[in-house]
Amino acid sequence: MKKTFVVALLLVGVLTLFGCSKNAGLVGKWAYGNYVYTFNEDKTCSYDASGTKMECTYEVDGDKLSILYKGNTAPFETTYKIDGNTLTIKDSFGSDVKYTRK
Repeated sequence: MKKTFVVALLLVGVLTLFGCSKNAGLVGKWAYGNYVYTFNEDKTCSYDASGTKMECTYEVDGDKLSILYKGNTAPFETTYKIDGNTLTIKDSFGSDVKYTRK
């Protein structure tokens, strides 16, 4: 009984630390020069491209990131990776773009 309680307590701690949502690591503000993504917990987002601001929604499935910008009918689909405070997103040309958590 005591062992089960300890395992349950550890699981709660890990889920609290890393977030229960699969997009929890992505939530926050990420910058690459004058380009800034803001990903919110409710799956809304915004992108500020040097003063041109766009609202969006996003979905995460494993390492796949799908961003639907307001006014568009098809999402931008890409892969992403988070390593510490670095978010790497493949741009539409297939190049890795590294954003830093702000």
